[in-house]
Amino acid sequence: MMRALRYLAPALLLLPGAASATPFTFSTYDSMVADLQALAAAHPNLTDLYTAQDRFGLPTIPEGGDDLETWILRIANEQMESESKAEILLVGVQHGDEVVSLDVCLEIARLLLENHASATPNPWLKTLVDRREIYIMPMANPWGHRRGVRGSPGAEGTEDMNRDHLYDRCDGGGFCGDDEALSTVGAQAIHELARRHNFRVMLDYHGGIELIIHPWGSPLHFSDTESPDDRGHDLLGQRMSDYGGNFNGAYPVGTSNDLLGPVNSPLDDTAYATGWDPANAATEAAEVPGWRALSYTVEISNQKRPPVSTLGGDADLLTPGGSEDGYVPKNVRIGLAAIDSIEPWIEWTNRDAIPTSVAVGDTITLEWSVRGCFQVDETRVRFGAAANPLTTFDDQTAAQQQTTGDPCWLTPRVFTADVTFQNAGQIFVTPVAQVDNTLLMQNSPDPNVAPAAWLARSRTENGLLITNTVDPNETSTIVGRTFWGAAPLEISVGDGVIFADGFESGGTTAWTITVP
Repeated sequence: MMRALRYLAPALLLLPGAASATPFTFSTYDSMVADLQALAAAHPNLTDLYTAQDRFGLPTIPEGGDDLETWILRIANEQMESESKAEILLVGVQHGDEVVSLDVCLEIARLLLENHASATPNPWLKTLVDRREIYIMPMANPWGHRRGVRGSPGAEGTEDMNRDHLYDRCDGGGFCGDDEALSTVGAQAIHELARRHNFRVMLDYHGGIELIIHPWGSPLHFSDTESPDDRGHDLLGQRMSDYGGNFNGAYPVGTSNDLLGPVNSPLDDTAYATGWDPANAATEAAEVPGWRALSYTVEISNQKRPPVSTLGGDADLLTPGGSEDGYVPKNVRIGLAAIDSIEPWIEWTNRDAIPTSVAVGDTITLEWSVRGCFQVDETRVRFGAAANPLTTFDDQTAAQQQTTGDPCWLTPRVFTADVTFQNAGQIFVTPVAQVDNTLLMQNSPDPNVAPAAWLARSRTENGLLITNTVDPNETSTIVGRTFWGAAPLEISVGDGVIFADGFESGGTTAWTITVP
């Protein structure tokens, strides 16, 4: 049965001892299906629950008299309008005997949905649902999970699903994991999702060791393991490890080649490189030009099925080192860190205190924070008579930069500007920020090309526009920009006679701005 999470006031969620404890236990295929259906029924406006068999026409997987299916849960708030919402994919149980990943994926879904419906929601978690599209495949290999084995049925018998993807099928000496890519149903289901979406980040949860690894893991790049997006991979990997915390030790972060050794055709290399390096992938690469995710294999525990006592509970779920920390809370936090980081946004932090009308000569304080990024390159306030001062503005305050720490993360830095209005008129105001040019930093990438991941390009490439319409009911769009802004505020200054074009009858501008 589905466990109802309980929440106190949002600020208390980050403090030890703030929630009642409910210990985690291992789920089964049947309990997973029941939990997903209950979540979808309870939150119909935030979820789309389906199987790869129903949506993509894939075959079911016979096992023990049952026809097993590959379930997918989409979490998004359609009532929050947006030209595009950044997408992330979380995958569990590619290897059927690495079981903790199922409960991590289910708990991320429960936490986000039940918090959103709470009378006192945690505002950060609520924002993640409002601003993102989150796709969760909690059990990619139900056949292996039910049997307690690693593999899954494929074209050549029982196969390793995490060697059944597209990138680097062979090792250069003629050996391939099998003769056919995408022969397992789970790999096909992930491929069908990738055809329809442009995921910024992909997390593939596993078990049997404890670390966070990212490309390269391919033998093609074993001699020089830095990918073109190594900077972005490392920044997000370290953030996930830090927020995961020190339960049984913090996860090391590095490339697969450095920490585990090379393998052919795993999901993380495929999700990262297939879209921009199809020459080194199977022929189906042409179907997934959007596979350009920052991608990770998260190895949860040294045992594939660790003791139940190490799973933890939902007390202090968001707190590293909390009273019921364990493998599930640790990896829930890792997933939340990834969801947070896939796209920047700017929040007014004193919006309710900003007056909608002021007198000439009044000074007001504007406060804002920049979220979802790794570094604030510059931020300022823009003003103008136009309704969208992010792009059309008449004046702006001096730029402010990041000084120390991580200003975009859980306790973001609050930026401020004091503004004095000198003349009467209507004015639109918004804070703006340029972020993460550090993602363009490279040492000696292999191959020697510019950063290719959507996460890097979407925040450093102004004018980027990518639209995926493989399925017109699931249009996926990426809009790149170099400046990000909050929703503008309109402020009326004084009581002078102002025309619709923002000018007084004398033809001079209706307002000027000074910043002390």
